[in-house]
Amino acid sequence: MRKLTCVAVAAVLLSQAFVCEAKLTVPTIDDLPVLSLQNAQKTACSRTANYFLRAHYKPVELNKDFADDIIDQYLSFLDYNKSLYTKDEVSKIYKNSDKILDAVSKCDLSYPLSLYSDNLKRRFLKYSFFVDYVKNPVDVSGKEQVEIDRRKSPYFSSQEDIRKQWVAEVKNEYINQVLNDKTDEKARERIKRRYEAALGRLAQTTSEDAFSTFENAFATAIDPHTSYLSPEDSESFNDDINLSLEGIGAVLSSEDEFTVINSLIPGSPAELSKKLKPKDKIVGVRQEDGSYEDIIGWRLTDVVKKVKGKKGTKVTLEIERGEGAGAKTFSVDLVRDKIKLQERAAKGEVKTVDGNKVGVISIKSFYTDLNKDLKKEIAKLKREKVRAMVIDLRSNGGGLLPEATLSTGLFIKDGPVVQIRDAVGNVLPQFDEDDGIDFDGPLVVLINRLSASSSEIMAAALRDYGRAVIVGDTSFGKGTVQQNRPLARVYDFSNADLGSIHYTIAKFYRVSGLSTQLKGVSPDIAFPPLVDDSEFGERSEPNALAWDKIAPSDYKGFLNIDAYVNDLTRMHEERIKDDVAFKIMKEDMDRYLKLKAEKTLSVNLAERRKMQQEDEKYRLNAVNERLKSIGKKPIKDIKDLPEDFEFPDALLDEAAAIANDFASLVDQKRYLARTTPIFTRFSVASVAEDHKASSGTDRQ
Repeated sequence: MRKLTCVAVAAVLLSQAFVCEAKLTVPTIDDLPVLSLQNAQKTACSRTANYFLRAHYKPVELNKDFADDIIDQYLSFLDYNKSLYTKDEVSKIYKNSDKILDAVSKCDLSYPLSLYSDNLKRRFLKYSFFVDYVKNPVDVSGKEQVEIDRRKSPYFSSQEDIRKQWVAEVKNEYINQVLNDKTDEKARERIKRRYEAALGRLAQTTSEDAFSTFENAFATAIDPHTSYLSPEDSESFNDDINLSLEGIGAVLSSEDEFTVINSLIPGSPAELSKKLKPKDKIVGVRQEDGSYEDIIGWRLTDVVKKVKGKKGTKVTLEIERGEGAGAKTFSVDLVRDKIKLQERAAKGEVKTVDGNKVGVISIKSFYTDLNKDLKKEIAKLKREKVRAMVIDLRSNGGGLLPEATLSTGLFIKDGPVVQIRDAVGNVLPQFDEDDGIDFDGPLVVLINRLSASSSEIMAAALRDYGRAVIVGDTSFGKGTVQQNRPLARVYDFSNADLGSIHYTIAKFYRVSGLSTQLKGVSPDIAFPPLVDDSEFGERSEPNALAWDKIAPSDYKGFLNIDAYVNDLTRMHEERIKDDVAFKIMKEDMDRYLKLKAEKTLSVNLAERRKMQQEDEKYRLNAVNERLKSIGKKPIKDIKDLPEDFEFPDALLDEAAAIANDFASLVDQKRYLARTTPIFTRFSVASVAEDHKASSGTDRQ
């Protein structure tokens, strides 16, 4: 089921695990549960609706259009890849929009529950089909094609077409197993056991599963950052907020039958392993005692329980990465650990560029007291007499808004950092009230597609004030503010846990008045993207709030950054024109987008093996090119590359080089911001005036 509530992997004792050879009890369709709404869920339903309809930033009108949006989301949860329902069946569901509205306004969930129960039966039939199909030899010598990603495709016209898709899917899964060194017998047995386990999970479905799914369809029909959290999910959310994490440090979500890594927590075993990436699918979990479970088709909360565990214990994740011909399966060993705040701490280092010292500070998240740590790192770098600094905000998903304000304030004299607008239109600027500047030299901020929220606030403010050149990729584009609220009340007679909600209460805006929503923060100098912006970013999310703007704040600018960008871009392009790392990064993305554009994939084993060999050849050549560029000997096989080997961070090195260029240009002439927030006009200050300004004179 598509992107249900994200859950942080936290602490819990290992629970019962099946040994892979254990006998599975396969349920029948009659074993599927009869679902009904519980009293606690009725209460949670009414309170959720009250908050979403009355307190959400986005006004909601209960009409057919909104009902259709809910159905869109509900069907994406129930049938992510459009392989369960025909076009006519879906059309009939949309004709029941009044029942969907009753479910929201009156908490009459009889129709959504009936759809969920029907969906269980359809999934049961699909998984049973897979189990039966692999009992016999699988013919993968024909010319069939499988449509891997059907999210934007129309629903099939008939059950016959659906069955053809099922055949193609199971053949594709079989081929993936064989290409990952499984024999015919082991490949078929693996698929058989995987879907027998999935059938068992269907039989364990609870009313909370159905309720959560519908409530999250309701939530995401409003905006993508609004959600209902079940009692179990609420507990995991609170663990994450309180940093009481013992586990691998990954945030997981559900997409159809798969558990997907949504993000990695900075400083966690998952992040430090350097082997896991967002969008990786976890298909199996092996415990320290050797017990293994295939987790395809599992509920997210059950997967989390298997991945969690005591500090010091080992867990092995079987990972599937990529789509289609580029799909790879591999194992990652992780030792669970306590996720400590200090492991996220900002860290500074000095890089030497053309004989000059450039400071680099990496900020992985906006945690409590970040500004204090940042202040210390700045002081250390100043003692090293760095001439410029790079603030590395790559893959920083945000954090505490006050820390974004305070941290930005270390680089500006004073003034507003961000503007917050609530649901009724009140605008509250967040100010840096300290008129001191910890570092007033040239700055470069490095961002990527996964830089979001507070990262975007800091990057945008430093750019609007004329304090920094932005380099990298366009940021995520999350310009909204959420709050978490438990649904239980102190006066409740029942002790039943009702879960909680997470919903949008405000939007934030740059001091220039522009929103970062959807558009994000654009770099002055673009680096090759490392992720597909159609898959990552606010613009890819359904029902995302719109971009808009408000009146600018009153603030004093520093430099006219635009006046430097052309020269910096020219110097950057000259430097990287023959750079192997940049060349390969661009080729990798071009190759990925080309493969992604191919909507269908052959389920002929010989063709797929050929495609695999071509992919492995490409990857080996790319690695050897990079090894040669850094003076290392080539390898004969990708497996020969040491597991802990890391190539130099070419993007960070280039950001440092740009910072050095920036410092040189500023030394030559200083273009000052004359009026704010417009930076298109500029003046030139002499070097003498520059020295005078740096000793305390107002740079305006």
